[in-house]
Amino acid sequence: MYGVPPDLPVNLFIGREFNQICLGRFQIQFHASGVGSIFVEGRWKLFDDKGIVIDEEQDHTEREAFRLHQIIDVPILRTSVEPPQAFSLFFENGCCLTIFDDTPHYESFSIHIDGQPSLFI
Repeated sequence: MYGVPPDLPVNLFIGREFNQICLGRFQIQFHASGVGSIFVEGRWKLFDDKGIVIDEEQDHTEREAFRLHQIIDVPILRTSVEPPQAFSLFFENGCCLTIFDDTPHYESFSIHIDGQPSLFI
Protein backbone atom coordinates (compact mmCIF):
# COMPACT_ATOMS: atom_id res chain seq x y z
CA MET A 1 0.00 0.00 0.00
CA TYR A 2 2.75 2.45 0.94
CA GLY A 3 5.72 0.71 -0.66
CA VAL A 4 8.43 -1.25 1.11
CA PRO A 5 10.76 1.20 2.89
CA PRO A 6 14.53 0.65 2.66
CA ASP A 7 14.79 0.51 6.47
CA LEU A 8 12.20 -2.25 6.94
CA PRO A 9 13.28 -3.98 10.21
CA VAL A 10 13.40 -7.54 8.84
CA ASN A 11 17.04 -8.01 9.93
CA LEU A 12 15.63 -8.63 13.41
CA PHE A 13 14.46 -12.03 12.13
CA ILE A 14 18.00 -13.19 11.24
CA GLY A 15 18.94 -16.20 13.35
CA ARG A 16 15.32 -16.81 14.28
CA GLU A 17 12.87 -19.45 13.07
CA PHE A 18 9.20 -19.34 12.27
CA ASN A 19 7.85 -21.80 14.80
CA GLN A 20 4.26 -21.24 13.76
CA ILE A 21 2.58 -20.39 10.44
CA CYS A 22 -1.14 -19.63 10.68
CA LEU A 23 -3.40 -19.87 7.64
CA GLY A 24 -6.55 -17.83 7.26
CA ARG A 25 -8.91 -16.94 4.47
CA PHE A 26 -7.29 -13.56 3.75
CA GLN A 27 -4.08 -13.68 5.77
CA ILE A 28 -1.04 -15.82 6.53
CA GLN A 29 0.85 -15.20 9.78
CA PHE A 30 4.50 -16.10 10.34
CA HIS A 31 5.43 -16.17 14.04
CA ALA A 32 8.99 -16.19 15.36
CA SER A 33 9.32 -16.57 19.14
CA GLY A 34 11.40 -13.91 20.80
CA VAL A 35 11.18 -11.36 17.99
CA GLY A 36 7.70 -11.00 16.51
CA SER A 37 5.48 -11.79 13.55
CA ILE A 38 4.81 -10.99 9.94
CA PHE A 39 1.18 -10.94 8.76
CA VAL A 40 0.67 -11.16 4.99
CA GLU A 41 -2.55 -10.17 3.24
CA GLY A 42 -0.98 -9.74 -0.19
CA ARG A 43 1.21 -11.61 -2.62
CA TRP A 44 4.04 -13.89 -1.51
CA LYS A 45 6.19 -16.59 -3.08
CA LEU A 46 8.27 -19.40 -1.60
CA PHE A 47 11.27 -20.55 -3.65
CA ASP A 48 13.29 -23.72 -3.18
CA ASP A 49 17.09 -23.86 -3.12
CA LYS A 50 17.19 -23.81 -6.93
CA GLY A 51 15.03 -20.68 -7.21
CA ILE A 52 11.94 -22.58 -8.35
CA VAL A 53 8.59 -21.37 -6.98
CA ILE A 54 7.22 -24.14 -4.76
CA ASP A 55 4.34 -22.20 -3.19
CA GLU A 56 2.70 -18.83 -3.59
CA GLU A 57 -0.35 -16.76 -2.80
CA GLN A 58 -3.39 -17.97 -4.66
CA ASP A 59 -7.12 -18.36 -4.15
CA HIS A 60 -7.95 -21.19 -1.74
CA THR A 61 -10.39 -22.74 -4.21
CA GLU A 62 -7.49 -23.27 -6.64
CA ARG A 63 -5.01 -24.61 -4.09
CA GLU A 64 -4.23 -28.29 -3.62
CA ALA A 65 -1.75 -27.87 -0.78
CA PHE A 66 0.52 -25.43 1.02
CA ARG A 67 4.25 -26.06 1.12
CA LEU A 68 5.09 -23.48 3.75
CA HIS A 69 5.90 -26.28 6.21
CA GLN A 70 9.34 -26.36 4.58
CA ILE A 71 10.34 -23.18 6.46
CA ILE A 72 8.94 -24.05 9.90
CA ASP A 73 11.77 -24.24 12.47
CA VAL A 74 14.41 -23.42 9.82
CA PRO A 75 16.77 -20.56 10.79
CA ILE A 76 16.68 -17.37 8.75
CA LEU A 77 20.22 -16.70 7.52
CA ARG A 78 19.80 -13.33 5.85
CA THR A 79 17.29 -10.84 4.52
CA SER A 80 17.00 -8.56 1.53
CA VAL A 81 14.87 -5.46 1.10
CA GLU A 82 14.00 -4.41 -2.44
CA PRO A 83 12.17 -1.09 -2.01
CA PRO A 84 9.48 -0.26 -2.92
CA GLN A 85 8.29 -3.69 -4.15
CA ALA A 86 9.33 -6.51 -1.82
CA PHE A 87 11.51 -8.07 0.85
CA SER A 88 12.92 -11.58 1.12
CA LEU A 89 13.94 -13.95 3.90
CA PHE A 90 16.58 -16.59 3.13
CA PHE A 91 16.52 -19.82 5.13
CA GLU A 92 19.22 -22.30 6.12
CA ASN A 93 17.69 -25.01 3.91
CA GLY A 94 18.02 -22.82 0.79
CA CYS A 95 14.39 -21.69 0.66
CA CYS A 96 13.55 -18.03 0.12
CA LEU A 97 10.28 -16.35 1.09
CA THR A 98 9.53 -13.13 -0.80
CA ILE A 99 6.69 -10.88 0.30
CA PHE A 100 5.47 -8.17 -2.06
CA ASP A 101 3.76 -4.82 -1.75
CA ASP A 102 2.15 -4.55 -5.16
CA THR A 103 -1.36 -3.35 -4.42
CA PRO A 104 -1.88 0.42 -4.19
CA HIS A 105 -5.27 0.20 -2.48
CA TYR A 106 -4.81 -2.30 0.35
CA GLU A 107 -2.30 -3.30 3.00
CA SER A 108 -0.03 -6.07 1.73
CA PHE A 109 1.63 -7.04 5.00
CA SER A 110 2.43 -5.90 8.51
CA ILE A 111 5.37 -6.49 10.79
CA HIS A 112 4.89 -6.83 14.54
CA ILE A 113 8.14 -6.66 16.53
CA ASP A 114 7.81 -7.51 20.22
CA GLY A 115 7.68 -4.31 22.29
CA GLN A 116 7.53 -1.95 19.29
CA PRO A 117 4.69 -0.32 17.35
CA SER A 118 3.42 -2.39 14.44
CA LEU A 119 4.36 -1.40 10.90
CA PHE A 120 1.69 -1.64 8.19
CA ILE A 121 2.68 -1.70 4.50
